[in-house]
Amino acid sequence: MRKLVSVVILCTFFSISYGQSKMYTTRDSINQFCDRVMQTLVDGKYSAAIQLFKQKSVMDAAVIDNIDKTLNDQMPGILPYYGKILSYELVEEKVLKNALARKRYILKFENYFLSFDFVLYNNGTGWTVSNFYYKDETKELF
Repeated sequence: MRKLVSVVILCTFFSISYGQSKMYTTRDSINQFCDRVMQTLVDGKYSAAIQLFKQKSVMDAAVIDNIDKTLNDQMPGILPYYGKILSYELVEEKVLKNALARKRYILKFENYFLSFDFVLYNNGTGWTVSNFYYKDETKELF
């Protein structure tokens, strides 16, 4: 009986720890995560920025790896046209109650920009990144 109780307690501990590692308890903490991802992109560490999602997102690891590969394949081709990365800026934040939020940033280059969207979800106990994507289109910005 003690073994069964011990196993149940250990399983509960590990499942709670795993779930909590993917959650931020406050909006400020999830906002800091988004800012850290964007600053890492500004620093030119594309893989490091995208791989942060493996720690703090519910996105599938294969999807994250695909975004990582795509971004790393595209950046050398666009840098000669877009110019050097200068900075980032939060340009829009939409919140639906305290359950969903979308943060839209632009990554500023010398000659152009890329738009980065973070879709955030709060289940009542914490925030997670449920989706992330980037593009260079302007129609959704206006």
